[in-house]
Amino acid sequence: MLPDKITLEVLTPDRRVLSAEADEVVMPGVGGSFGVRPGHHPMIVALEAGQMIVRGSGHDETFAVGGGFAEVLRERVSVLASTCERADDIDVIRAQRALERATKRLRGLAPGIDRERAGHALHCARARLWVARRSSEG
Repeated sequence: MLPDKITLEVLTPDRRVLSAEADEVVMPGVGGSFGVRPGHHPMIVALEAGQMIVRGSGHDETFAVGGGFAEVLRERVSVLASTCERADDIDVIRAQRALERATKRLRGLAPGIDRERAGHALHCARARLWVARRSSEG
């Protein structure tokens, strides 16, 4: 018999972001977004920066995830993310500044930068802004 809910745990290096029961979790996998419902086939998935949606009790909660990994089991999803913020908690001005900094670094205006790290920062800032803007529209 399939469980009615899936237990979701979201952790970042500095805190537990969420521990909840959900009907479905939609995450940004490196191969594309995917959804998980109770009874899902077990897997481990690399996540990229993007939107994570937690659906439950007729209510959706949206998060900006900075990449990481998800372990999916039949009754449980554990997300280990580099960063994770609720859409309502995103500081749009700070995210815009981070986007501008990363863009400048990638354009070569800052000598001696780590291009991979700057690219990740750019992708995370874009994801945060996209999630914040979508949340304010709905």
